[in-house]
Amino acid sequence: MVLLFAACTHEAYESGDSKYSYLRSDFVEATTNAAATFVMAETDDGEKIVLAPPLKTKWATSPDSTYRALLYYNRFSDRKEPISLVQIPVLKVQQTNDNATTIDPVGFTSAWLAKNKRYINLELALKTGEVKAEKQPLQSLEAAVIAQKVMENGATKYEIQLLHKQKGVPEYYTTRTFVSIPTTLFHANDSIEVVVKTYNGTIKKGFRL
Repeated sequence: MVLLFAACTHEAYESGDSKYSYLRSDFVEATTNAAATFVMAETDDGEKIVLAPPLKTKWATSPDSTYRALLYYNRFSDRKEPISLVQIPVLKVQQTNDNATTIDPVGFTSAWLAKNKRYINLELALKTGEVKAEKQPLQSLEAAVIAQKVMENGATKYEIQLLHKQKGVPEYYTTRTFVSIPTTLFHANDSIEVVVKTYNGTIKKGFRL
């Protein structure tokens, strides 16, 4: 289960002759060294980027570990200059769906399969707000297999439900949020259909590994 207390945002910057001309962002697997500082990142396109200078974040505390993140960096013709890393929640896929009856809707923007096929990425619009309480409620996101079928070619078709619980969080405004679903449980040629309950009905997006 992923508890969401802050939005993971992907900012848009103008191109051309502005101060952001060389700025870009990519979804990555970022690796820390023995000091829990990020020194390397691999994009969803398979490009490896050495983070020089290394990046230190408050949210990454484990040494010699790999995190899912959104990397902002300047891409010059002769080098890449890292700027910041934003953590991306990873929704581990459950094999059972005991919580399917308590699904709250989300806003849905897009879904796509990473080029390296390691993740299915979702862009969501979550409604949030604060309450007058010492401890703020936290909404949660999970993913679960709700159906599977072996096809004639031997591959398996999976149906994965996005499980969202509002958990009393007010719906005052909308935040742009990214999450990733890992595909490590599945095999080449398997197909995955992601089911998302939205405020406008159910949306299904299909992908083939």
